[in-house]
Amino acid sequence: MADTSLNENRLGLLIWQTANVWQSRLRVKLHKFKISLNEYLILETIFKLHKVNESITQIKITKNSFINTAVVSSKLNFLEDKKLIKRLSSYNKRSNNIVLTEKGSNFVINLINEIANEEKIFFEKLNQETFNFTNSLKLLLGKKIRIKANYK
Repeated sequence: MADTSLNENRLGLLIWQTANVWQSRLRVKLHKFKISLNEYLILETIFKLHKVNESITQIKITKNSFINTAVVSSKLNFLEDKKLIKRLSSYNKRSNNIVLTEKGSNFVINLINEIANEEKIFFEKLNQETFNFTNSLKLLLGKKIRIKANYK
């Protein structure tokens, strides 16, 4: 694709354009599974929190997925209707322990593999710069970065 934009050197716009292209590719992939990007992110978050033996609540899903609380709440209802998750009762709906059903677990594992393959294809252009690019994005987000030791 030719670089004809008057804003080709505007870093913020390049990040925004890249994110739009990436999300568009994800939406196409997820459409085949009849699931939205937010639903996928919620399922993946539940799956990963379960792996570290976390008690999974709506609040933890919101915090770890960076999705608005109201959106998480409505999507959890949808995922429960699709029998992908179930809530283990609590006195407060927001503090219910949320678990994947067997169907949900199989579904999300398949999705994670599909998305990982799409990610590999999309970001392979970065080659050896992948590590530095990842750290640069983390730095912009105020997260901790890792330094790669070079033992040659």
